[in-house]
Amino acid sequence: MQNIKEVLSGIDVPYPAQKAYLALLDGGRATARTLSHRTGITRTSIYDQLKILRDKGLVVERFIEGATLFEAGDARQLSILLDDRVAKLNAQQDFLAKNLNTLIDKSQSVQPKIRFFEGQDGAKQLLKDILWYDNITLYLYWPYEHMLNFLGADFLLWFNTKRKARRIPLRTIWGNSSGKIKKHIFVGDGPDVERRYLNQKNIPSMGYIIYDKKVAFISSHKESFGFIVESAEFASLQKMQFDILWEAIKGKKNEGTKKNTPLRVF
Repeated sequence: MQNIKEVLSGIDVPYPAQKAYLALLDGGRATARTLSHRTGITRTSIYDQLKILRDKGLVVERFIEGATLFEAGDARQLSILLDDRVAKLNAQQDFLAKNLNTLIDKSQSVQPKIRFFEGQDGAKQLLKDILWYDNITLYLYWPYEHMLNFLGADFLLWFNTKRKARRIPLRTIWGNSSGKIKKHIFVGDGPDVERRYLNQKNIPSMGYIIYDKKVAFISSHKESFGFIVESAEFASLQKMQFDILWEAIKGKKNEGTKKNTPLRVF
């Protein structure tokens, strides 16, 4: 029934009304009182849920021997409602595509903005923000082992696949305090990836990504948080510092790139 619940959610049927509809599908026609017992929804509320379903054509009323019975209507109504929803969403998507640049311009502010994200899920959401952008290059300081431990191999591989699909190139500095990184999960890097290695003691465990007019910071698993600073001036400053570091380790750009094999993650 999970798929039916998803369909009902897709056509804006609230959860209590979903319970009532599924109870009628499974148990057949019933009075409001019987349906209240089946679902655990109060008698007063069950009428509200039935009205929602009736207005959508998903439930019909029948009067039999002086009693009002409710039953699920023709299931093809679900398809009709879903088609109508899809048509509306397509129309809204067309409107957004035509007016997106105007809306973006109106939403831009000269004032810098900072958004905070907590925990692993928050940090993952921070990275997903990047995938909304076109015609950008990512500039990363990436303490590989810390980021792998915090975000997980599966998510990082998923993100890298999405990045490639959107043709977003990256230039990255991998920080490491335990020597060269000879094994990592990103095998088969294409020409859209430039990587250099910074090997030294006491390497910072927080990473950052510069993109568009933003800089995203991601902590290690120890502190488990991230934040995005949206500021053209701050992004420009951070990019200048990145470029200085990039040039300073120019002679090390090929370290660790030979004979890379996938890192087994347990």
